Amino acid sequence: MKKILSIVLSILLFAGMAFSAEDVLQVKKTLPFSKGINLPGWLEYSRSNTMSFGKKDFENIKSLGVEVLRLPVWFEVWNEGAPDYKISEDCWYYLDDAISWCEELGMYIIIDFHNDCNGASKTDSNIEKVIVKVWPQIAERYKNKSDYVIYEIMNEPHFKSGNIAADIKKWGNIQGKALQLIREIDTKHYVIVGGADWNSLDSMLKLPEYVDEKLIYNFHDYSPFVFTHQGAEWTDLKRIKGVPFPYVKEKMPKAPKGATSSEKWYLENYQNDSSEKTLVAPLNKAVEFANKRNAALMCNEYGVSLVYADPQERVNWYRIKNNWMDERSIVRISWDYTGSFGIFNSTSESRFPEDLNKPLLEAMKYKIPAGKSTGWFENANKTGDYTIFHNGLASGLSTGNYNSNPKKSIVKIDPETKEQSLEFTEMVSYGEFSINFGQVCDFTELMNSDAKLEFMIKTTDKTLAIDVYFKDSEKNGFPWRASKAVNSRNVSADGQWHLISVPLKKLTDMGGWSNAEGWKNGQGKFDWTCISYLVFQNGEKATKQGFCIKDVKIVR
Repeated sequence: MKKILSIVLSILLFAGMAFSAEDVLQVKKTLPFSKGINLPGWLEYSRSNTMSFGKKDFENIKSLGVEVLRLPVWFEVWNEGAPDYKISEDCWYYLDDAISWCEELGMYIIIDFHNDCNGASKTDSNIEKVIVKVWPQIAERYKNKSDYVIYEIMNEPHFKSGNIAADIKKWGNIQGKALQLIREIDTKHYVIVGGADWNSLDSMLKLPEYVDEKLIYNFHDYSPFVFTHQGAEWTDLKRIKGVPFPYVKEKMPKAPKGATSSEKWYLENYQNDSSEKTLVAPLNKAVEFANKRNAALMCNEYGVSLVYADPQERVNWYRIKNNWMDERSIVRISWDYTGSFGIFNSTSESRFPEDLNKPLLEAMKYKIPAGKSTGWFENANKTGDYTIFHNGLASGLSTGNYNSNPKKSIVKIDPETKEQSLEFTEMVSYGEFSINFGQVCDFTELMNSDAKLEFMIKTTDKTLAIDVYFKDSEKNGFPWRASKAVNSRNVSADGQWHLISVPLKKLTDMGGWSNAEGWKNGQGKFDWTCISYLVFQNGEKATKQGFCIKDVKIVR
């Protein structure tokens, strides 16, 4: 009983911890916003994810009470290469939209020069060549935009020298050059600067003093790391799970079998690393630093993965961190929206607002919208319009895998008509592009009424061989497919648009694949009552020419 009471009291004490603003040092130079959220997975990492979010998502985010949105953009991918690193037109297309939506909604937007931050990644040692070319382009394009636009020179620089002191100095110089180039063009907008070593707070404190009146210093805070990233596959914590917050000896997991020195270190030091004293001290140092430099202060990434952390302890962590930053007037921007560090109950379901994590939103001091979303299939049944893709993906749908070159954008925009199509080049063997319906759809009536799947396709690949198929939701224990083969027998490789039209009832029950069970031939088990995906899959041979599609729909 004593152990149980000790655990409960410890959790309650830590969860309710907060100081009066009179007891802590506050940032003197404040901003017209205090809290926000990151929107990764759109212009980040690959040019093939550009249908992930639209204006409705921005409206949803704003309805929560979000004041600033940080938009990660991997400019190392979104350019046309050396020596000028000209930002691609399709990147401008999406950035212009995002900025316009935020201005219309009265929500600030941070244009974040993002980069590859996976566990083993390293920032390109020649990144300066890209940065000094990219930032003048951005500043020139948006110099006359409203004050809602903010620039962030680069996210989490982390070089491979192994010499942190040298990296901090190198990055400080690069960042200074970028800031100077921006200011030669744009003196209006705020600019965010941060330290090397993954935007660590310690490296921020060692940055050179940039002379600029509109500067925001930034750090990231995922402390204590063993709690926030427990079980994360891209870290050395993938075998450590069940870590409590705050530290409770009786709840601590045992070290994994054959534990590495790193794993042992995290577990042995967790009691100290998760203490209030350890967690708060860096925040106080950051405030002192910002005030000394007469600058604003921001933590533009913080969060806990939802995969293995206890849900209530995760909420408690956010409540504590939010209170500490709010009391110190540190702007806080959480990572992320729909991902594993997001504000939904899971990464697989992100219906707005019913799948939102309400306790988490309350802890983050956001609003909880009422109502219920309407899915693509429900809207289609009401309107009779079953368009899937036409100048963009239909509302309520999302895209999945695309196994190809991440530097190639799949969305092609005609410069004259602004018509959009999807282009799949350099596609690997059995590479696929999937469209997720976002709900389980009963296509039985469509199939029985002789409805057809239609789309336009063009190619110059004379050996084109792809399968287009609907995939069911594994309701019967396996993801079965109903497919149409598209190849040189039904599409001329003349580079012209051709219509493919096939009745749903004529699609072939071809079988299916799962990682657990491998491939199974068709057994007549495909289920039209539970359709989840439409997939375009390349054949056995990789293709460089690939194919283009547009105007995908179901026609009754």
